[in-house]
Amino acid sequence: MKVELKKCRLADVKDHLLCVFLMQDEEPSWDIKQFLKDVKKERFTGKLLQTFYADSNGKAGYKHLLIVGLGKKEEFKLDFLRRAAGLSVRYAASLKHKELAIYLPGRFISRPELTRRAQAITEGAMLASYKFYKYKTEKEDLFEVEKIRIVSEDDVAEGIRLGMIYAGAQNYARELDELPANVATPARIAAEARKLGREHGLSVTVLDKRRMERMGMNALLAVAQGSEQEALLVKLEYNKGRNYPIYAIVGKGVTFDSGGISLKPALNMHEMKYDKTGAVNVLGVFKAVTELKLPIRLIGVMPLVENLPSGSAQKPGDIVTAYNGKTIEVLNTDAEGRLILADALSYAAEEKPEYIIDMATLTGAVAICLGKHAIGLLSNDDALAKTLIEAGNESHERVWRLPLWPEYSEMIKSDFADIKNISETGEAGTITAAAFLKEFVGEIKWAHLDIAAVDLVKPPHPYLDKGASGIGVRLVLETLSRLPKKK
Repeated sequence: MKVELKKCRLADVKDHLLCVFLMQDEEPSWDIKQFLKDVKKERFTGKLLQTFYADSNGKAGYKHLLIVGLGKKEEFKLDFLRRAAGLSVRYAASLKHKELAIYLPGRFISRPELTRRAQAITEGAMLASYKFYKYKTEKEDLFEVEKIRIVSEDDVAEGIRLGMIYAGAQNYARELDELPANVATPARIAAEARKLGREHGLSVTVLDKRRMERMGMNALLAVAQGSEQEALLVKLEYNKGRNYPIYAIVGKGVTFDSGGISLKPALNMHEMKYDKTGAVNVLGVFKAVTELKLPIRLIGVMPLVENLPSGSAQKPGDIVTAYNGKTIEVLNTDAEGRLILADALSYAAEEKPEYIIDMATLTGAVAICLGKHAIGLLSNDDALAKTLIEAGNESHERVWRLPLWPEYSEMIKSDFADIKNISETGEAGTITAAAFLKEFVGEIKWAHLDIAAVDLVKPPHPYLDKGASGIGVRLVLETLSRLPKKK
């Protein structure tokens, strides 16, 4: 989908379908009011996502008008614009309109706020337009809106540009995440990283099994030893060698997670192709960072494995030595994400970045704790956590911080090794998983994002279709854009 700016007055709009957003009880402009003057109040009051549709009958330059409610003015949130834009795109698609104009009024609104609003509308429209059609053989009934024009009397081109980059990166990650495990092997994801590197001028390094064995990445390799797919670790670098603040992002990349010997139940196991969400989100972030030309140096680390049971698979009770020398007792082979992240985090920490952020579909416990509406955040640094919270509120990829007190680290101490990969009490699963990861970042300021509850969308959602959500991409992008300003 293409989104562009049409700089003109509302009265001068000449489009097939125009969409206007109104607050509850907001007085519409005269050219819109003419289509509402005979409408009973209960038909359209401006409640959030309430709609009104009318033909102009030659009374305006546009043929059709769609009005979408934004709710009460005192309750307005930026995300309501994403929702309204998403609804508008879906409405247009249902009526087979290939193009849609969305009006953005600028009266009494500051330039920075207008930019934010244009970005939110663009994001909502682009995210709602995305659908995964790759394996559909019959596409006659699949209709897509091709162009959005944001109509404004003000120059909001920068907001549109940012929205296209942010949403484009998220849709790119969603496309990769939807690929099934027989296609999206570790090798395929590594190849995609190389392709991204060529297209965007990134440095890309891929460590194979032999090299990781020499380096002592035994925690990562242990997870993969039951599969015929070779484990890989991918390192991406943006602005390599430049004199900028150094940050690192790490993403869990289990291309399929059966649980290994600690086998998962069969119900919904097909969704375990999404256990690579953290890794593909890293690729999405790097795509956008290069397009934004952020003044930072960024390192990305993606441990890529497939976790399957076989005669060679790791077993409960095994003890492995991680890259940083810590020994780990593996009590549950389905707690594999923290094992591959252990080596990946240690590897990233060697670069001495100012901050490390990891994204991982790590625990089912986070969904029990927070439901589908928030990302679990755990961190050893208050300033980094605060920035993530602020960025989450802006992007509406909201986070909720959980404690990481020393008592939780006590719960993962092992009788036979340094630490164990689960607590045997069954308590505080999300927190003890993060306490495990903290053992591998040393003194680096670090934040862990448990995205296991938000990686997958099932209807209804205002602007994300069923399947991979890509949630976390815009959150981390917004965080990275804010971090240099915090210095």
